[in-house]
This record gives sequence, C-alpha cells and structure tokens, in this order.
Amino acid sequence: MAKTTQTHGKYKGVLVSKTDTRKLYQSLKIKRKELIAHLVKQFSFIGEACVKMARESGDYNDITGNLRSSIGYVILVDGEVKVHGATKQYSGKQGNGAQGVSEGQALLKRLQAKFPWGVVLIVCAGMEYAAYVENVRGKNVLASAELEAERLLNKLLKGYITPQ
Repeated sequence: MAKTTQTHGKYKGVLVSKTDTRKLYQSLKIKRKELIAHLVKQFSFIGEACVKMARESGDYNDITGNLRSSIGYVILVDGEVKVHGATKQYSGKQGNGAQGVSEGQALLKRLQAKFPWGVVLIVCAGMEYAAYVENVRGKNVLASAELEAERLLNKLLKGYITPQ
C-alpha cells in the first residue's frame, strides 16, 4: 500500500511516501467493518451476561413479574438495530409479566432514537418504577449488571483504547 522510498541526488535522505489513496481508503473501510462486526459480537456476549445477571440477581419482590420481564438489551450500529436481546416473560404471584415485555421493548425503541451513530449497547429495565425500586427501596435491579458491563467493556476495549 504505502511505499516509502529514499531518494537520491538533490534531496538525499528525504522520505517520500507513495500511497495509493483509493487502496488505503478501501482497506480502512474493510478494517472498520471488521472492527464493528467484532464489537457487535462482543457486545452481544456482554448484553446477554448483563441481562442474565439482572434477571437472576434482582433482590426485589417481583409481584406481577413485569419488572423482571422488562429487562432487555439492544445493539445499534449507526442507529440501526443489529442485535435485539429478546425480553423474556416471567410470571409473578399476581401476574404473568406480559406488560413488562411490552414496556421493555417500548423503552428500548425510544432509547434507540438517542443514538444515531456509533456502536451502542443499551441494557434497560422498561418498567417506569425500576429506578424507584433501585434507588429508593435499595434493591438491585440493574446495578450489578451495570458494574459487570463496565468491567467487561473495559476488558474488551483494553486492546483498542489506551488510557490517557
């Protein structure tokens, strides 16, 4: 691709780069696609791990099953859905959790509009009272999943991004 040559004569010791910019641009596009595909694959593993952790380690009393059912994730690439981690319906003592599934999917849909570019992983609990249960009641809804996602993302990006 880029050829560096040493010239002689009048400009001795000068480095000249002869680069075919079309080939370079094409190569960079391919590398970008490979990187995005790798990130989507890794984000899928992270999303699944976070959702599993959030559903299993939630220490709240899920009476209707809606809160646990509303937990899901989505991966976007430049605003387009690449992976949709399906919400799963859980029954509670007094309900079947069907509302939670629809609320979780609706929240994921609303959040997608806020990220029109880049590779994005969104993990959420769709019920409007999820933050109340976690912050006021002190129960674990997404807190442990968020910490796990941060740990896994730091591990994943360690090879790509150097700390400043």
